[in-house]
Order: sequence, then C-alpha cells, then structure tokens
Amino acid sequence: MRTACILAVLIALGGAQAANIVFAVPDDGRITLGVFDGSGRLVRTLHRLSPQKDFRIGLNGLITGWDGKNDAGDAMPPGHYHVRGYLVGDGVRVVGEAFLFNDFAADDGFPGISRLMDFSLLENGDLLLLAAPPSGPPVLARVSEEKGFVWTAAIQPSVVGPAPALLLATNSAFAFLLGTEKISVHSLETGGDVFSAPPSAGAAAAAANDAKLFVSSPGGLTAITLAARPEDGGAPAASWNPGDIAREIETPSAFTSLDADASALVGASADGVWIRKGTDAFTKLALPVAIGSLSLGTPGTLWFVGEENGVPFVGQSSFAGEILRALRPTTDDPKPEKIRASRTVEKFAVLDSLPALRRLRVMARSEAGEWTIEWERTVRESANFGFVDGQPAADATGAVQAKDVRFRLKENPLTGQKDFLSIRAVADRSGSRLVSPDGLPLVEVSSRPNLRRAEIHRGDSADSIRLLQGDGCFVEEFSVNGLNGIVALDAGDVELP
Repeated sequence: MRTACILAVLIALGGAQAANIVFAVPDDGRITLGVFDGSGRLVRTLHRLSPQKDFRIGLNGLITGWDGKNDAGDAMPPGHYHVRGYLVGDGVRVVGEAFLFNDFAADDGFPGISRLMDFSLLENGDLLLLAAPPSGPPVLARVSEEKGFVWTAAIQPSVVGPAPALLLATNSAFAFLLGTEKISVHSLETGGDVFSAPPSAGAAAAAANDAKLFVSSPGGLTAITLAARPEDGGAPAASWNPGDIAREIETPSAFTSLDADASALVGASADGVWIRKGTDAFTKLALPVAIGSLSLGTPGTLWFVGEENGVPFVGQSSFAGEILRALRPTTDDPKPEKIRASRTVEKFAVLDSLPALRRLRVMARSEAGEWTIEWERTVRESANFGFVDGQPAADATGAVQAKDVRFRLKENPLTGQKDFLSIRAVADRSGSRLVSPDGLPLVEVSSRPNLRRAEIHRGDSADSIRLLQGDGCFVEEFSVNGLNGIVALDAGDVELP
C-alpha cells in the first residue's frame, strides 16, 4: 500500500478527547507506532508490530486512534503530542543459529537443567541424570541418544532437606535417590515416585543390585533387602520394611565410592579398593593408584577414575588388580571425576570437569579395539555470557558489551527521510526483542519465557545483528538480517485541549 497524506484530527467521543490518526506507509510490513509528549518521552505505545490489516484504510492513508491516555490508562494532560514509529519490512528475518554452552538444550524434552550432579548408565545405553535447574529443587531425568529426554521427575524438597546432598544408585528397575531427609525410589520406566523411607545418617556412597540397596557411611555398610514381588515372577521391588535393614559385616574402611551386582560388591576409600564376592569377607585389590570413583564392568573387571602424579585418568582392572587399560586426558581436556560402566558390553560413561564446565561422555570399544565417543554433552557455566572479540563466550567478564548498534534506515520514498537508528535488545519474562532507544518494539526475536538478559553485536553484514539470550540454563544465538528494511514513519501531531 502506498499513500501520501499525514493527518491527525481531534474528535469528541463520549465526552473524552480522542484522536483519529491518519498516516502514510510506503510499502508492506508491520507497524510500530507510539505517542510522545513535548519532551520526547514515549507515553503510549499504540501498535506493537501490527499487520496493516489491523488498521482502517482511509482516503489519505491508514487510520488508527488514540484515546488520550498513557500506557497505564491515565488521561494525559492537555498539550502537544507527536505520533511516530517504524514500518518493519517483510525482509527483516530472524534466524535461530545455535544453542550454546549447554548441549542438552538441543535435545527433545529438555527440562531446563544447568548443572550435572550425578548420573547412572543404564544397560540399554540410556543415561539417568541427577541435575539441577538454575533455581529450585533438583530433578531426575532419563535421556537417550535417539529420543532425547524420555521423562523428568522433580525431586520433592522433603527428600532433599536443608542441604542438597544427594546420592544416586540404580538397579535394573529403580533409581534410589538418597537425600538428607528421605530415600526416594523412582521407576526407571516412568520416573514415578514409588516409595520413600528414612535415609541412613551420614551416607557417603550408595549402590544397588536387584536384591539389596547398599549404603556406606562412616559407621560401616548398611544393606537394605529389597523384597521380590512373587506376582511379577520375582522381579525387583521398590520397598522394604524396617526389618529388612541389617548391618552388614564391618568394612575395612569407610567407602566413598561403591558399586554392586548380583555376585560382587566393591568399594573405594582412601586406603584402597576392596571387593567382596558373595558372602565372603572383603579383600583388597593390589591396585598401584589411588581410586576416586569405581564401577563394575564386564564380568571380572571394574572401571575406575584413578590418579597418577596428581593427574586423574580412567582405567580398567581385573579383580586380581591387574590394570588392563588406561585412558589419560590431554593437558587441556576436562579431568575425569566419576565413572559408570556397562556390565554386559565394553562401554562406560564418565563425568569430566574443569572449572565452570562439566562434560558427560559415553565411550564404547569398537570391533577394531579402539575407544570412541558414542555420545557427549557439555554444560558450561554461562551466567556472564557475552561477546568477546566478536565471538560468543560463556564468560565475557571484562569485555565491554555493545549497548546498541546503529543502522542507517531505508529511505522513506514518500518523504525522502533518511534516518539513523540505534537498535538495542531487551529480554524479560515474555521473551526477547529489538527495540528503538525509546522502547518501541522493532523485531520480536524469541518468545522463550523468563530470559535473564540479552547481548547484541553487529552481524557479518551491514544490515544484521547477532543476539545472544540466556535464561540461566543455556545461551541461544540468533541472527537478525535485513534491518535496513526498517522505515521511519511520522504520523503527525496531536493537540489535547
């Protein structure tokens, strides 16, 4: 639509003053329009990127109205007001480029987690995560490479207690979450909370098989018998009675890492690694390295995170104490922290870390005998995200961020007007957008809720912007192109008597 007349007329409406505003647009697009007082302050946003079909069409242009009130609904005092805004052409495009600093964010069903606390590798290859959002209680989540997040279960505050000290153990059917207030049992199939009971005081490690839940504390090892369900053919149960809790034989040391299967129980402490087969006494494995985390592997083996000369590494040993293999990180790699292995195939998952970074990997042995990355996700702390030397950075502390980016607007062919415009980004509970310096919306970038902030940088072309937005879980990158397709609109003056 191309019209050329600009006009504002006062009319009487129910005893109040109202203005019919007629203005011209040179092309198709969406219209943002605001009313400004004599000092240039925006007092009323009349239209926020409205399509032209929302306006009445008159002989001299598009018609809208102003009832003489501000955005709060209060009547404005008599005086001189000006109406102006922008036509945002159809060539202005928003493109989502990438999720940054939290690889889980791209998975279907992402539950908004920002910190990995613990994990377990299930025999079908899925991972069970104990993770935390930016605020609120932790969650349990099952994730698979093919399906993304299968289910997510919120952990009740009554389980966590005053301190979020949680331990995770799994058997073939259930996840056991040990909090300071309760032990919460969840179905691996659905995530449903099926049982809860008082915890063991001072628990430092936990492990489970289909018959028992083992809990290590400074006082020794507690074994909780899980009663089989006859109606399910003896399948593992998820409950126990007080009489099912018994003190096992005294351990040779206080275990800080623990694992169990149907035939063996292994524990690691500052004094070494100990193994118990069946009902035998614990015996010490002659491993030459200090062990921080361990997991039973294929029959007769265990995986561990060990340390040599102050550098952690991943290793596999036999029950006789022979180290079968060692996988050492490079100097700049995240360092292994916790490991969980498959009991049936040569596969393990390892949680690595660096300051402000945690990485979860699943490693599998190929037919050629090489260890390859089967699955990987990395989570970086990104509260201080921004641009550094023009590139997105998880921590941009010390790098000055652009408050706005200045563009030359497209010439309005009806008036010959050639304006410059400084564009800035706004992020809030309703999403993110690009706005003019006085707050008129220009481009809706994202409707993602509860954003904490956004940062912008000039794009690769003269008519583009790059935008980073974050909600505390991850950072999302967008490019906005065609910004030279914005045209300034002048809709004339209004006098309120």
